[in-house]
Amino acid sequence: MSYKVKNSDAEISYEVRTKGEGDVSLSLYDEDGNAVASIEGRKGTFTLKNAHLWQVRNAYLYNLKVELKDRDELLDVYELPIGIREVKIEGTSFLINGSPVYLKGFGKHEDSDIVGRGFNIGVMKRDFELMKWIGANSFRTSHYPYDEEIYRMADREGFLIIDEVPAVGLFESLVNFLDAGTGKGAKSFFSKPTTPVLLKSHLRAVEEMIARDKNHPSVIAWSLLNEPESTDENSVPYFKEVFEKAHEEDPQKRPRTFAMESNSSTTRCKCHHFSDFISLNRYYGWYILGGYEISEAEIKFRKEMDDWAALNLNKPFIFSEYGADTMPSEHKLPSVMWSQEYQCEVLNMLHSVFDSYDFVKGEQIWNFADFQTTEGLMRVNGNKKGVFTRQRQPKDAAFLLKKRWESLPLDYKK
Repeated sequence: MSYKVKNSDAEISYEVRTKGEGDVSLSLYDEDGNAVASIEGRKGTFTLKNAHLWQVRNAYLYNLKVELKDRDELLDVYELPIGIREVKIEGTSFLINGSPVYLKGFGKHEDSDIVGRGFNIGVMKRDFELMKWIGANSFRTSHYPYDEEIYRMADREGFLIIDEVPAVGLFESLVNFLDAGTGKGAKSFFSKPTTPVLLKSHLRAVEEMIARDKNHPSVIAWSLLNEPESTDENSVPYFKEVFEKAHEEDPQKRPRTFAMESNSSTTRCKCHHFSDFISLNRYYGWYILGGYEISEAEIKFRKEMDDWAALNLNKPFIFSEYGADTMPSEHKLPSVMWSQEYQCEVLNMLHSVFDSYDFVKGEQIWNFADFQTTEGLMRVNGNKKGVFTRQRQPKDAAFLLKKRWESLPLDYKK
């Protein structure tokens, strides 16, 4: 399905694929169960007058019924909830149905206490209630497509999803997040003899993700890699194929991006031109100049943003990761790293930088909730960058974000 919104009307294009022969007919029903449109044929376009549009945090879902018949015999029926909305990027703006949108939300994980890693319907319900409470409107499925029930919930609740393919860690480093934070150089990851095999798998994953998720109105963009090595010329043909594959597979031609770590800077990244919008994972005040050096972190951060501004890319930027680890038990004044006070101090500093650049059109903090990781010297029983604990209780930062996000209009920096 794809859509074009024209004033109060919507043009809906579709294509139905079947394994058997037969005649295809489509019927569209509104939320009250009234038939509002019908059409026959495996492929076509029809116009819906006075359409109820699917809006951010104000969802409206139609029910599409597809029937396959052999003359008068009904062979199969498929029903699909659909939300009519149009996604575009114009200049530095994200547009939903022609109106600018500022993204507020999270990177997340399918992880929770007791249950562990994986989907749980009760946890999903709690997470959406917390996201509504805090004033969020979006999240990234870091770093893999989630259970489809989460997309269905986002469809119903009007949340925006950046859908991410499971391509994380394509970066030659002994300690990825530490090297990324310091901006150290990396070896040429994409020059390995196994690269063609990896690319084949990557393209298949992109195809499968889009085939499954393309009709969810909540999905507004594709994230095709997370923190890859993009500083070597060998990465260019690899990225080109992946980005072209996403465009080819998606009937709506949604925006594409990849999440860039600190090595992917203005002077070193060879691949940012493939992205329709720029997604930056940045940890100034934590991995970069943390603790008492936080004032220097802000100076360095603003220098990087000035460098991006000088490129005049005319694209939206979002921060797909930012934040600081925090133990919910720790309080200290003056603040120190790992205290709740320091997490809030870092967020206030970072937000002041975000607000200084008109092309920054979104912020998705890392992470929604604390999550389990492997054991190690750098983790205290998991990653503690959550705004909520692993048990889904708020840290001080949750109230800071609630105050900020509820004060920012949907079209902030329009």
